[in-house]
Amino acid sequence: MRYSFATAALRVWGKAIVLLVIFLVLLLLLVQVFLPGRYLTEQVGNAAQMGPRDDLPEPSRNLARARRALGNLQETLPIFLTLAVLSIVLGEQSWLALIGAWLYLVARVSHVICYMKGLSPWRSVSFMAGLLGNLLMVIALVPHIWG
Repeated sequence: MRYSFATAALRVWGKAIVLLVIFLVLLLLLVQVFLPGRYLTEQVGNAAQMGPRDDLPEPSRNLARARRALGNLQETLPIFLTLAVLSIVLGEQSWLALIGAWLYLVARVSHVICYMKGLSPWRSVSFMAGLLGNLLMVIALVPHIWG
C-alpha cells in the first residue's frame, strides 16, 4: 500500500473531523429539541407553555411537524453515534467513513428543513441520504470485524 500525504492527513485529522461532525449533529439535535417548544409558545403563549400543559389544544401544523422531525432524528441518531464512536475507537477515518459522517449531517439538516416546509418527496430523499451516510460508515468499519 502506498503511503501518501492524503493518507497521513487522514490519520492526523480524521479523529478531529469525526468529532466535529458528532458535535455538529448534537448541535442539530439541540436545535430540534428547542423547536417544538418555540412553536408551542407561539401557539399557546408563555403562560400556558410554562404551566402544567394539561389542557393544550391540538398542535399547530408547525408544532406537529417539529415534533415528528425530532422523533425521526431520535430514531437514527443512536445508529450514527455508535458508528461514529466506533470509527474513532477503531481508528477508521477513511474517506468512506468521513464522507458517510458528513453525508449523515447534511442529510439530517436537509431533512428537518424539508419536513418543516412540507417538501415532498425531498424529505424522504433526505432521510434516505442520511441512511446512506450511515451505510457508508458501516462499510468502512466492516474490515475491522476480521482485523
